[in-house]
Amino acid sequence: MSTIILKLVGQLKNDYIIKSSTFDFKIADLKKCLSVKNILEEEFNKIRFISNGSTINDFEEELVSHEKPEIIIYLFVTDKELLNKIILNIFTNEIEQDNISVINTNINTIEQFKDPEFLLLLRICIFKPEYFNKISNYITNGNISYKIKMISEEDFTYHTELEELKLILLNINIHKYDMQLISILQHFEGNINMSLRYIISNSP
Repeated sequence: MSTIILKLVGQLKNDYIIKSSTFDFKIADLKKCLSVKNILEEEFNKIRFISNGSTINDFEEELVSHEKPEIIIYLFVTDKELLNKIILNIFTNEIEQDNISVINTNINTIEQFKDPEFLLLLRICIFKPEYFNKISNYITNGNISYKIKMISEEDFTYHTELEELKLILLNINIHKYDMQLISILQHFEGNINMSLRYIISNSP
């Protein structure tokens, strides 16, 4: 694999990079590459190609080798009309692609920072990072039964605990039917902590 880096003298800071799978890349091959960019043969002949401080005159000379797999070639153009065409067809397109990528990244970032849940998690991450370990331990630790038997409302005895559990679930936006909560609380003998762990670990 060889790399040919084109730089436009006195104009743009960005480069135009050509990757070649071989090491016999010649100026003639460069002509073919630029013809794809709508640079005609008579226009190509108006360009001076300079490398290592010298003008490249031999169009059949190999530009790269195994020992030197990369070459920088400067394009020197005096024809103003051709210069503008080269900038537009070769170098400007590269800048536009970079700008499009940056614009898309900015749009995605702006949209993400409009999400209130993302902002909430970010604030927690910045100001209360220890909460993540607490939440992880809360959900994953403890022996939680996954076989809850539905009971009748007449058998239920933990009415105060039920109201507290419903309030907690409301605050974290988890919704369960009353009979589900009744059966869960009865199963855990009124233990709100174990009931919450069970509900959270089984919520989508």
